[in-house]
Amino acid sequence: MMSKEGRRRELFIYIGTRKIVALDGIVGNGAPHVLRWKTIRFPEGFQNGFVTNLERASATIRKIFEDVRTDEEWDGSSCYVILGNSKLKSYHFSSSQYYPNEERNISSSEIHSVIEQTRSVATLPLSEVILQVVPESFLINDMDGVRNPMGLEARRLGVHLKIFTMNFEEFRNITKAFEASDVEVKGFFPRMISVSEAVLEEQEKDEGVVIVDVADDNTQLILWKNGYLADSKIIGCGARYLTEKIAGLWNIEFFDAERVKEQYGSLNPKQAFGEELIPLVERNGKGVHQIPRGEFLEKFNQVAREWLSSIIDETGVFLRKHNFRYPHYVFTGGGTALDGFLEFLQNEFACEANLGTVHRIEAPHEILVDPSMCPVLGGLKWLDRYEREYRRLLVPSNIFQKTIATARDWFMTYF
Repeated sequence: MMSKEGRRRELFIYIGTRKIVALDGIVGNGAPHVLRWKTIRFPEGFQNGFVTNLERASATIRKIFEDVRTDEEWDGSSCYVILGNSKLKSYHFSSSQYYPNEERNISSSEIHSVIEQTRSVATLPLSEVILQVVPESFLINDMDGVRNPMGLEARRLGVHLKIFTMNFEEFRNITKAFEASDVEVKGFFPRMISVSEAVLEEQEKDEGVVIVDVADDNTQLILWKNGYLADSKIIGCGARYLTEKIAGLWNIEFFDAERVKEQYGSLNPKQAFGEELIPLVERNGKGVHQIPRGEFLEKFNQVAREWLSSIIDETGVFLRKHNFRYPHYVFTGGGTALDGFLEFLQNEFACEANLGTVHRIEAPHEILVDPSMCPVLGGLKWLDRYEREYRRLLVPSNIFQKTIATARDWFMTYF
């Protein structure tokens, strides 16, 4: 639905490692605005962000879609999808085109041509499918790092592309689930794009920042240098590690351990609980097996120390690979929601960091402060930014330019 001010409604569905979120929002000509949202934890048909049962997965998608799209003004059946799983990757490729006869006045036609050329020659693994292609910067003659080449004169035009991919088989299963639910997907975004858009300011990207995005079954490291996404890496130590340790230490089931972690897990050193007892197992609203909370937190803190030590060690290796010593640290993701998380980092590891918070978006406070909502909120922001900064590079802005671009493409193809 398009409003008089050029703003429109879009629906986003985030498929994470332990939940699916649907969000109805408004983009265009102003700050993105969240209207409503719905979350399903441990969705049927999905596991760790992948489809495990097609019929149940499509039913889950259809249900959450219909739960969010409730008003009669919106009759669409399409959405954008943000993916968060361990099979996402990113690559960097560059190429250029030379115009030997005369200088070209760079238009969307030349930009589209060099992007398609670079994409076609990119030596990606055949087992992966492209999700998004983002032009990071351009080369004009011998001048590199140009953000917007439109209207410049050039004999050579080059582009640096960031290409985001996912394993084809896992991706195809996800697309089948949407096809079976009769929901059209307008585009797929990897979590690393949307999380970066949600929690980073431009100054942080320029100065250098590493995002430590702690999901359930993995943690993703996302490095920005000089305004560009330099690299990303997925390491296999997400917040599920804590749940599995709790289950093993007290010999309880995984879902009981998950509940205990969420209700009683804390890294705050200032808390004192005396003789308070906590139920490790609850049935019919009653505690079946209870232990002193102080005993639980002592072991929980020890496990958390081992867990975060592994993440920080891996982050150090990642940064040394890029010879980067003094980045900003931004922690985000559902695994950072533990009480006292930042203080624990500082006290135990002398790690100065910030928790990622969403900037410049109109939404209820409860989801703005929830780190697990960053991927879907960032998707809303990314689409708004794409419309402003990238689409104008590729789409002619008026009828005359469209006609010229079409004629030029036809001539270049056949002559």
